[in-house]
Amino acid sequence: MRAIIPVAGIGTRLKPHTYSTPKVLLNVGGKPILAHILDKLLEEGIKKATFVIGYLGDMIKEFVETSYPSIKSEFVVQERMEGLGHAIYTAIPTFDDNEIFIILGDTVFDVDLKGVFKRKFLRLVLKKLRIQTIRCSCY
Repeated sequence: MRAIIPVAGIGTRLKPHTYSTPKVLLNVGGKPILAHILDKLLEEGIKKATFVIGYLGDMIKEFVETSYPSIKSEFVVQERMEGLGHAIYTAIPTFDDNEIFIILGDTVFDVDLKGVFKRKFLRLVLKKLRIQTIRCSCY
């Protein structure tokens, strides 16, 4: 199985943090977001990945190649930011006869992938989140 990981975005909503660091390399819980994803993929035995890069893509490539040398990594550049569908389309030259697993590069997730991968048909995994509103009084 090959993971397709789109990581080309600019991270507009996280500025100024993303002026010099790609969103997927920002630390969450002590390590970059992308590290959480790659660790989970390795746990599941996925050792091939295509990264669709764009904004600050050289930093992402260096991080993956340095920190995860056991992953057979390919990098394709999304020249025009035309959305997620276009990012996946850009990755097509790296597809082979094996299954693909698309995981967004800015997603930290806690899902039992073994259960997901047991089924042999297309699937979309969603997880219900409980969002708590915190009211704040400002003086």
